[in-house]
Amino acid sequence: MIRDKRIPTPKYLVDLNAIKKELAFIEKKEDGIHIGATTTLYEISQSFLHKDKRFAGFVDVFKLFGTMALRMEATIAGNIVSATQYNDYITLLLVYDAKLRIKSIDGERIVKLEDFLIDKRKVDLKPNELIYEVIIPEPPEKSSSSFYKFDRRRLLIAGVVTGAAFLHLEDNKIADVRISFDMVREKRIPARAKKTEEFLKGKEFSEEIIVKAAEEVLPTEMERVTDWWTTAEYRMDMSKVVLKRNLLRAYERIKG
Repeated sequence: MIRDKRIPTPKYLVDLNAIKKELAFIEKKEDGIHIGATTTLYEISQSFLHKDKRFAGFVDVFKLFGTMALRMEATIAGNIVSATQYNDYITLLLVYDAKLRIKSIDGERIVKLEDFLIDKRKVDLKPNELIYEVIIPEPPEKSSSSFYKFDRRRLLIAGVVTGAAFLHLEDNKIADVRISFDMVREKRIPARAKKTEEFLKGKEFSEEIIVKAAEEVLPTEMERVTDWWTTAEYRMDMSKVVLKRNLLRAYERIKG
């Protein structure tokens, strides 16, 4: 295998196994849900995050993430720092408005996930820092999420198109909505479709308004690329499908 020359070869490798237990936790606190950096995806699947419909998107991601062997070993922070467009948990965590607590011997800081992601394989993390935990504001009642990923394969799916949505309803009106995709603009990392979100907020939920958002608003802020996998046109069409399916499924989950 030829190594990508754009990825630097590290001079040192730091093994975090000695502090793994300290950083592996899932806790509810006053400011939200705290997930320790070395918590594995399997450990997340055994927690309340896979039992509460407000976090239903976590179940969707887990089912489509690699193999069971990978789910047992991969950690939430390890997934985040890889910073590629094929990153399922970043795509999902963006719609939960996640933040990261980052620590070093010099202190700590909290940074929003969307600010932490600079570009493909480039994140706001200094050489002496590590991610301590992920913090998610606890979602309100009558909210849920959904995650979809399309690919030609059934195993080890990278994702031709990947998207997530979070929906909060009040009296059938869209009180809040957050939408993310593997790519929205020129950066090859997951990002929010904020123009589409603003269009939907405050409106009565209906299939007609979802179709309008997907067909008329999303294309005005979405840039897609053609590569060896598929065409930009196909990705755009499937992005519309992903948006519709995610919002409709989140709606159905809220309604029970």
